[in-house]
Amino acid sequence: MNKYETGFKQRTWFMAAVLAALMGGCGGDEIFGTAGSGGALGPGGGPGAGSCASGALPLGSAASFGVLAGSALTVTNPTSVTGNVGAPSITPAAGPSTLVGTLYDSTPASELTVISTAVTDMRNSIACGVARPCDFNYLAGHDFGGDTLQPGVHCVPGAMSVGSNLTLSNPGVYIFRATGALTSAASITVAFGGTANAANSSVFWVSSGVASGAVIGATNVFLGTIMVDPAAATLGANTTLLPGRVLSGSAVTLSTNTIAIP
Repeated sequence: MNKYETGFKQRTWFMAAVLAALMGGCGGDEIFGTAGSGGALGPGGGPGAGSCASGALPLGSAASFGVLAGSALTVTNPTSVTGNVGAPSITPAAGPSTLVGTLYDSTPASELTVISTAVTDMRNSIACGVARPCDFNYLAGHDFGGDTLQPGVHCVPGAMSVGSNLTLSNPGVYIFRATGALTSAASITVAFGGTANAANSSVFWVSSGVASGAVIGATNVFLGTIMVDPAAATLGANTTLLPGRVLSGSAVTLSTNTIAIP
């Protein structure tokens, strides 16, 4: 398939690279969409969004974002995102990053409304996750690395981590919920296995409260929707989030990452 590149916002840090197969005879502007359109990409969400009470967490307009930051996005090295990207302030990498989706920033000012609405929808999704009863309870600081897990709401009253490889083998919705920060070791893999896959399973990492935050280690092969509020989220260098999203009520930092929404 052929690829072409076009600069759709001269001020942006992205160089847009669009697969011709996605065009369907449309021009580049139609592919990238306009402010408020949510872009050409669908809402995503793996097996489909559920309700606030059950199923996959409903993300609303945030579902179309691969990267969403309520305050600022910093890209230290070129990154590839399939999905919309939104932040009021963007610090680009020195080299061009790649986007298949729509970039929302502060120009025109109407794009701030798109970002604000998506952040509100993300916060509503976090609230839904927090309101659900826990199916599995852990001690503070629990490391999910190497665990054999079932779908459900996994609750940690404090920080949670993934210190070694984690395979999710049973189809369903996994919600990892912590009142502290999410961290992972370097060079670990979080992946589907067994009969679970991106078509029949969804993964959400929810970190909320004053001690929230997310720091995913370098060279991870990670998956799932990471939602953090009110603190920031950072993806380590060369880490992939496939499929997944990184959504924060404040700041997001990226470095040579590859992200694609479900």
